[in-house]
Amino acid sequence: MNEQPIKPEKELDEEFRLRPSDCPSREEKLLEYEPFPQLPAMPIPAAPTFQFTVFDLMIVMVGVAGGLAGGTWMPSDIFAAILGLVTLLGLVLIHFFPPESHFARLMWGTLVLAYIVAVGAAIFKGN
Repeated sequence: MNEQPIKPEKELDEEFRLRPSDCPSREEKLLEYEPFPQLPAMPIPAAPTFQFTVFDLMIVMVGVAGGLAGGTWMPSDIFAAILGLVTLLGLVLIHFFPPESHFARLMWGTLVLAYIVAVGAAIFKGN
């Protein structure tokens, strides 16, 4: 059983021939930019310092404790309302005099956190 290989009528090379490209080659493009333009030197950024210290966490803890303890000094819903008014007054002050130091931003965040905790305590306590 001798099988003859099938011979195509046309050779594949003749049938599928690539046309030359319409654009310049990579080498021609690279020659346009000889020598390469110098990039500006980027300074190496300094390593960031710690964002919070133990002192900062102690102040936040005092804010949370104040928000929770206010419900023992007076009815928790009244305390949350008073702390809400103080927070609203602080918001007005923050709008006109934004805090620039880390300590001022920390105190503002602690006041807002104490208000949120006081509202949560008033909701869950149900007075």
